[in-house]
Amino acid sequence: MKNSKLLDLYSDYLMSAFGQTTATGLSSLLNGEVSHDHVQRFLTSEAQTSADL
Repeated sequence: MKNSKLLDLYSDYLMSAFGQTTATGLSSLLNGEVSHDHVQRFLTSEAQTSADL
């Protein structure tokens, strides 16, 4: 999955969630289509700027 698509999914997840959000929660919501590890690697790979968002 491309980082831009994962960024869209992750930001939508953050905006629509009630309560705590986790990489595991996103993975579960997507029925394992995106793994927890993939989300974690994306979040720690590089600093995201406001232009990215």
